[in-house]
Amino acid sequence: MSMQSWTRAALVVGALLAVALPAARLEAQEPDGAALYKQHCRSCHGALGVPSQRMVTLYPKLKSLADSAYLASLSTDSIAVVTRDGMGDMKAYADKLSASEIAAVARFVKTLADTTARRP
Repeated sequence: MSMQSWTRAALVVGALLAVALPAARLEAQEPDGAALYKQHCRSCHGALGVPSQRMVTLYPKLKSLADSAYLASLSTDSIAVVTRDGMGDMKAYADKLSASEIAAVARFVKTLADTTARRP
């Protein structure tokens, strides 16, 4: 192989790596559960997991996600199932969020019981 062929081959390989490596890093990043919660859940469940009085009036069975006893009774998987499939008045998010995004939201929801100490 000539020097020119080696140079072309090295450029092609380098270009492929330059495209493939950042894409692989992006795929490896976990979804941001807090950002997804803010975008999809906050309007009903409240920014810190405590629904507004208006939401509680509209949806009397709506639970506070900041209630540590209530959250302790739920597994992350059960939160993910309800988020994915919906329950009662809560709509399903299977068609809006990927499985990894739903899992990230469920993990974030489990942290909301800790927010009571951070409230003003």
